[in-house]
Amino acid sequence: MADSPLQMRDLRFVLFEHLQIEETTGLDQDTTEAFLEAGFNYVSEFLAPMNAKGDQVGCTRHEDGSVTTAPGYKRALTQWQEDGWGGMTHPEEFGGQELPQVLASSMDEMIIGSCCAFHNYTGLTRACANMLLRRASQAQKETWAKPLVNAQWQGTMCLTESGAGSDVGASVTKATLIEGDRYKIEGEKIFITSGDHDMVDNFVHIVLARVDGDRPGVKGLSIFIVPKFRLDESGQPTIKNDVFCAGIEEKMGIHGSVTTTMKYGEKGGCEGYLIGEQGHGIRIMFDIMNEERIVVGQQGQALAATAYGLALKYAKERIQGSSIKAGKSITKEKVAIIEHPDVRRMLLTVKAQSEACRALLLKTSLLIDAENQAEGEARQALSSRIGFLTPICKAYGSEVGFQACSTAMQVFGGYGYCSEYGVEQLVRDARIAAVYEGTNGIQAIDLLFRKVGADQGAELTKLVTEIGAFCQTQAGEAGGSLADELKILGEHAGIVGSVAKHLGGRLAESDYEGAALGATPFLTLVGNLVSAHLILEQAFVAEAKLAELGAPASAEERQTWAGDESERAFYTSKVETARFFVHQLLTENHWRAAQIKTSDRSPLTAAL
Repeated sequence: MADSPLQMRDLRFVLFEHLQIEETTGLDQDTTEAFLEAGFNYVSEFLAPMNAKGDQVGCTRHEDGSVTTAPGYKRALTQWQEDGWGGMTHPEEFGGQELPQVLASSMDEMIIGSCCAFHNYTGLTRACANMLLRRASQAQKETWAKPLVNAQWQGTMCLTESGAGSDVGASVTKATLIEGDRYKIEGEKIFITSGDHDMVDNFVHIVLARVDGDRPGVKGLSIFIVPKFRLDESGQPTIKNDVFCAGIEEKMGIHGSVTTTMKYGEKGGCEGYLIGEQGHGIRIMFDIMNEERIVVGQQGQALAATAYGLALKYAKERIQGSSIKAGKSITKEKVAIIEHPDVRRMLLTVKAQSEACRALLLKTSLLIDAENQAEGEARQALSSRIGFLTPICKAYGSEVGFQACSTAMQVFGGYGYCSEYGVEQLVRDARIAAVYEGTNGIQAIDLLFRKVGADQGAELTKLVTEIGAFCQTQAGEAGGSLADELKILGEHAGIVGSVAKHLGGRLAESDYEGAALGATPFLTLVGNLVSAHLILEQAFVAEAKLAELGAPASAEERQTWAGDESERAFYTSKVETARFFVHQLLTENHWRAAQIKTSDRSPLTAAL
C-alpha cells in the first residue's frame, strides 16, 4: 500500500511532536516506530485488500445458527492471534503486553481506516477482556479472560432487547440462581455485534439480566458471563450451552461485521456466571461501554482520515475544467480539480476535521494512560477529565467523521456515489457510529446533565480556564502570526462558558425539557472548542519547526518555499489547517450558541 490513504505522517506528528507520549508512556520513539510499522504492515497485507470484498459479500447465517464471515476475515484474525495484537493493553500475567492505551488507539485508527468492520471483532473482545480483568473473580479471569486476551475467543456485549434499547432498565432477560455464581439464563438480545461467527471456538457473551425478585429498572440488573460452550473437565469448550443465533441484520454498512439476534435458554439449558455483586450489572457494563464509546468516536475519525486520503489522491489526478483564475472564459488547458477553490475548501474541511478528532481521541487515550499511573487526587482529576471527554469523543468524533466522509465523497462528484472508488463505503460504514454505544443524543444528555449539571460545571470551568490560560501564554510568548486565532479561541472559550451558565439556569429552574433541547448543539459547541484548542497547540509546534527550517513568514511565500519538499509542506499545512479550523469551523459556534439561548420551544409545542 505505497499509496495508502492512511495518514501515518500526521499520526506520528501527534504522538511524537504534539503529545510527546514518551513523557507519559516511557516508551522511546524507536520502540513506538517499530510498533507503528508492524501495525501498518499488518493492515496493509491483511485488512485493506479484503475491505471492499467483505462489504460486497457480508456475513451468512445458516439454519443451525452458525455464521460464515466474509472472505479473508478468518485469515486476518488468525494472523492477529499469531502476532499477539489482541493482548496489546492487557497485563503480562494474562498473556498481554501491557502497552499504553495511546498505542492501542493508534493501531485502532489503522485497523478502522483499512477495514472498519473487522475492528468490531477485535475491539469488542479487548473491551470485554479489560472488564473481566478488572471486575471478575480470579477463577473467572483465568477461565474466561485469558482466551479473550489472545483473541482465541470472541467477547460480546449484550444489553439491547426489542423493548429495552436506550431504556436498558426495561430489560426482561431473567436469571435464576442454580448455586454459587451459576444461574439459569433466559431471554433474547438484539443488535449483538459479533454474536456468532466461524473465526473462533467459543464466545463469551457478557449479558445483562435481572435475577428473580430483584427490583425493576437499571439498579435491579446484574451481569453474567454466558459462554456459547461450557467447559468440560479438561477445560475445553465442548458442552453446548443453549445459546443460539436466531438471525443476523442486513445493514446499511459495516457488512463484514455480523450483527445478531441471540436467544439464551430457549430450551431451558443456558447457564451463566455472575460477575461481581448482584444488582451491580449496569455499573460493571459501563466499563465496556465507556471504552467502546471512545473507540466508536475513533471509527468516525479514522474513516474520515481515510476518506481524506482517497479524496486528495483523486483531486490531484482528476482533470476537469479550466482554472477559475482565468475568469469566466473557457480555456483549452484543463486542470486537476485540486486547483478549484471549492474543491480545496472541501478537502481542507475534511483534513481539519479528521486531524482535530485524531488529536482529541489520542489525547484522551493518553489521559487514560496517565490515570492508570496516578494515585489519589491526581488520579481523581484525570478520571474526571476523561469522564467529561468520553461523550464528546463518541458523539463529536462520530458525527464529524460522518460529515467529513460525506464531504470527501462530494469531491469525487458522480464517481463518489459509485462503488469503484471506495468512498461511498466509508460513508455507509461511518453512519452507524452515531447510533450504537448510546446514540449521540444520549451522549449529549450525559454531557449536559451528568457531566456538567452534576458538578455545577466545575470540570467545564476548569477546561475553559485552561484554554484561556493557553491563549494568554501563547499570545505573550509566541503569538506572532497566530495572534488572531488565539484571540478567537479565547472569545469562544467565553462563549462556551456563557452557554453553560444559561443551560445551568434552565436546570436550576427544573426546565429539563428546555435544557435537553440545547444538549446536542452544546456538545458540538464544546467539541469544536476542545478541538480548536488542540489543533492550535499543533500549529505552535509546527511554527517552531518552520522557524528551525527557515520558513518565510507569509502563507503565500511559504507555499512557494515548501514546494514539493514533503516536510516543509507538512508543517506549513499544519499551520494553515489550524487557521482554517478556527476561522471556518470554530466560528460556527456563534450560531450554535444563539440556537441554544433562544426562547423558541417549537420542538416541544409543534404538532408532529
